[in-house]
Amino acid sequence: MLDGAWDSKASCGVYMKSEPFNFWQADDLMLNCYEIISSKCKEMHKLAYVALVIVMISAASAASWSGYVKTDTGTWSITRESSNLSFTYEQSVQGQISPVDYRGRTLSPFHSYYEDLKQNDVRIKERTAALQGSFTSEEKLKLISWTNDTVNMTIDKPAGSDTYDIEFYEQWPVKLSYVKSMNYSGKEINNREFVGNNKDYVGANFLYNHEFSKEQSLNMSLERMNATILATDEAIDFSEVKATRDTQYKLKTHSTGIANFKWRQVGTEDEILNAGDERYVGTYDIVKNLRMKSRFDTIKKEDEWLPCCSGGFFSMNPLDQRPFKSAKGIFDCTCFVVPTKAQFQR
Repeated sequence: MLDGAWDSKASCGVYMKSEPFNFWQADDLMLNCYEIISSKCKEMHKLAYVALVIVMISAASAASWSGYVKTDTGTWSITRESSNLSFTYEQSVQGQISPVDYRGRTLSPFHSYYEDLKQNDVRIKERTAALQGSFTSEEKLKLISWTNDTVNMTIDKPAGSDTYDIEFYEQWPVKLSYVKSMNYSGKEINNREFVGNNKDYVGANFLYNHEFSKEQSLNMSLERMNATILATDEAIDFSEVKATRDTQYKLKTHSTGIANFKWRQVGTEDEILNAGDERYVGTYDIVKNLRMKSRFDTIKKEDEWLPCCSGGFFSMNPLDQRPFKSAKGIFDCTCFVVPTKAQFQR
């Protein structure tokens, strides 16, 4: 349990409390909690609270962090979880879903399947339920993730500006690959699936099918994430979350019931960039190839020496220009006139 509080009598005050924690009664469990407050906090007379909390559970190689910004009128927060792990799963099933006699009674023929995997907001879910019939399935899943790099937070408040520039930077990558084939013929089968990658997603439902088959291929990756918040003492003016990620989804299916597809790709402020919703009732052969990729360059490019009118302030992003108000008088070259002849003649 972590608690944080602001001390109004001091320019910056935070406390953290740790209580006993039990995880499978592991004797070697270590719980390390870090709360990092930037040295810029000394300049914060009204900005109520800015914190980065990192929790490490070494027994399970798991880690989580939370970022929090509070002003007089609003708050912003984020929480992320991941682990150092690798996971491989392979399965092959072939048979007949049929009644079974058990202790003097007959069990109804039924097949069910459940899958749910999530790592640092990279997720795959699937559900299958089938009645009497012929069923075959093959699948292979591989996941690997890392939490070796440190999560960082920076706070910058330029002189003469009332805006704080707060940055959170995380590099906890995830890679997931998944291939699956399924064939069914019988009374009825329902299959639902969902894949998500940091608020991008693809969903597919196949319901009330008597004949059903699918071949699926999925590759998802998360490289890094950074968040930017611009805030004053009074309010949060701007925030964005930029996750560098990639999702490639391929599907080939034969459906004899109801088929429904949905997908969505979002931007840095959760605005919808691409979206779709499709519904098919009847007998269809459907092929899908969908890719959603978002990449953000976090390298800060420096201006050339003395850029004056050719670059510098006026080539900056408007959000970066904001704290500096204007470059006139510093990078303004319009006052200089080239003389028609040299001042000192030979």
